[in-house]
Amino acid sequence: MSRRVVFLTGATGFLGMEVLVRLLERPDTEVRALVRADDREGAEARLDDVLATLWNDPAPYRERVRAVPGELTSPGLGIEAGERAALAAELDAVLHCAASISFSLPLDEARAINVDGTRRVIDLAREAPGLERFLHVSTAYVAGLRGGRFRERQLDAGQRFRNTYEQTKWESEHLVADAGDLAPCIVRPSIVVGESDSGWTPAFNVLYWPLRAFSRGLFDQVPARLEAHIDVVPVDYVADGIVHLLDRDDAGVLGLVSGDEALRAHELMDLACGHFDRERPLVVEPGNSAGASADEHGAVYLPYFDMDVIFDDGRARGLLAPAGIRPPLLSEYFATLMDYAELARWGKNGITREEAREGLEVLAA
Repeated sequence: MSRRVVFLTGATGFLGMEVLVRLLERPDTEVRALVRADDREGAEARLDDVLATLWNDPAPYRERVRAVPGELTSPGLGIEAGERAALAAELDAVLHCAASISFSLPLDEARAINVDGTRRVIDLAREAPGLERFLHVSTAYVAGLRGGRFRERQLDAGQRFRNTYEQTKWESEHLVADAGDLAPCIVRPSIVVGESDSGWTPAFNVLYWPLRAFSRGLFDQVPARLEAHIDVVPVDYVADGIVHLLDRDDAGVLGLVSGDEALRAHELMDLACGHFDRERPLVVEPGNSAGASADEHGAVYLPYFDMDVIFDDGRARGLLAPAGIRPPLLSEYFATLMDYAELARWGKNGITREEAREGLEVLAA
């Protein structure tokens, strides 16, 4: 049986892991995963660690994934010339998930990863004679500080940016959009959280940071606008959408977001108060530093709870809904996210994805 070969970047990251799972669950798919390492042995060891995070026994999947030692910031992705030629010759699809998601990197460092790295992935894709699909993971926050409705086909709206992450993802999206010879598909997730059915996540940032602080009673005041939009999607929706789109030939931009169904800040606050059995804290105007942060590192996430933008996802829903892929409402799985976060001690307990999917009740027994 001939197998489809997918080149995947970002396989060691949260979203990339979920995409990797879905690709390897397809018996007709093989994966070549770019892994940052000095040599093949180191790359394969890192890949083994990822697989052990996903499955209790990854052996049935191991033969269909191979680590490619390399680095987004190195010329030619750091792949030796002979191996690169052999790799390009076998590729059917390129899926670029890798990025620095740090909000605080200096602009030149963020560009080296998110912009120059994307350029190098495009170069590799152009060397693949049998390439059928190029898919790039961007972010809905290329909208920057833009308010109102930000449409899927929109990119240049005179927007300013909160941080270098947003700016460099906007710049890299321009690179991909200009690679028309690849007929690229660009997906824009919003805030990505754990799985909707198990809560599993190895990353506890953005939404999790203020919720953890609130659960511990560290917020006397919350800087927020009660009507602000907080667009959150579970990682299973995003990964399911990406893998489904690999099988299609639709080009252009698709928003993997909650869109018009995004919660308002006061609705999220009500969910948190109900789950943690706490009284609603005093709400103060955004920008008021009093009580705004029990952790200066976490303060970088606060601007994402003061947004007027609504992300359009009409095209995405039109393509994904017929396949049964829809974003659930946050209110439907919020308790699952928090139950898992508490069970995992907000990242201190190592729990595999497979263990989490076996059920919180079993793990807690």
